[in-house]
Amino acid sequence: MCWSLRAFLRYLHHRGLNARSLADCVPSVRRWRLATLPTYLPAAQVRKALDGCGRETVIGRRDYAILLLLAKLGLRANEVATLTLDDIDWRASEILVRAKGRQRARMPIPPDVGAAIVAYLRNGRPKSSCRRLFVRTLAPHVGLASGCAITMIAKAALDRVGIEGCAHRGAHIFRHSLAIELLRSGATLSDIGQLLRHENHDTTRIYAKVDIDALRTLSLPWPGGVQ
Repeated sequence: MCWSLRAFLRYLHHRGLNARSLADCVPSVRRWRLATLPTYLPAAQVRKALDGCGRETVIGRRDYAILLLLAKLGLRANEVATLTLDDIDWRASEILVRAKGRQRARMPIPPDVGAAIVAYLRNGRPKSSCRRLFVRTLAPHVGLASGCAITMIAKAALDRVGIEGCAHRGAHIFRHSLAIELLRSGATLSDIGQLLRHENHDTTRIYAKVDIDALRTLSLPWPGGVQ
């Protein structure tokens, strides 16, 4: 925000709308890394978003499979967009994920995720020479352009069932929701970090901030007791 305001003030000065540049008057605000809380959905709302996909339609079957990959495997939007037909090992029930930093990871395919992908491939995916797993429903039947397309699908799913009030309403909210649900179910931060393929342990620790029950066990009693 501060950077944008400074740029706007420099623009006004450059156009002669301000006699002097006021950009230097905007104070610098220190931002601490991982200072914010992750935005997430309760498990019931995740289920609501999944159920809102009309699986009787071609688009619904595609979107349902995409949302399951986001919600059950915690994949990033770009990771879903770049999946190919060759990345799925049906015999081993594994999927190859192209993660950040050109890393690759093999992940198990839960039965419900596998069933959703099969339903899409059999009764949803248009015939196409494109090897991308998810393709456009309208011609040309090419792979979804980027992670932005996955984010738009996730936002549409939330809008469809009236889920509002989230600071961030994209694909990543399903990744955050999975981490919080696992943490509250007893999974360790190490387990969660491994599933989400975090390179830095600090990135995983941010989820501990929203586990209020666990934080209560660490809190010190108020001096003098409750008044």
